Amino acid sequence: MKKVIFASVAAIAMSAAASYSQDSESLTYNLNGSIASNCEIAPEGTINVNVDMLNFGNQGLAAVAYSCNSPYELTIQSANGGMEHQESGGAIVILYDVETFGFFNTTGNGPQSFSSAAIAAPASAVVATEDSWANILLNGGLQLGNIDLVFPGLANTNVAGTYEDQLTVTVTAIL
Repeated sequence: MKKVIFASVAAIAMSAAASYSQDSESLTYNLNGSIASNCEIAPEGTINVNVDMLNFGNQGLAAVAYSCNSPYELTIQSANGGMEHQESGGAIVILYDVETFGFFNTTGNGPQSFSSAAIAAPASAVVATEDSWANILLNGGLQLGNIDLVFPGLANTNVAGTYEDQLTVTVTAIL
């Protein structure tokens, strides 16, 4: 008899559970956000450099630190394509080479050398690129490289006067 009563109670409980479903509700939060691309270069602004026009070797110039939290391109450009003679109104331009090394470059170019004429505005040369999000995350986008000026020789420096050029290094996000 105990077995029959127990079996009947179990059957009634199973029947009640089958006829009533559990009540359920949910709430979903769709999350979104953003971080703006931020590229920095240091030193920043303008630095005046007195170039020794009679030093025909490597003059050294500067270390450049830069970072970007997104894929980027680092370029270099000469305003005049060389050291422009001011008294002649630019009729005379003394060419120089720009050597870059230490810049991380995913294209594998390593150290590079550019003639000032080849990077004359509006042209520029790519010194470094980074398009790996994983690398940007791992190193925080922070990189460091060196820029040197090299004047080729005496043939280029035969006119007295003052000379000017602007060498611009730019880091730009390439999203």
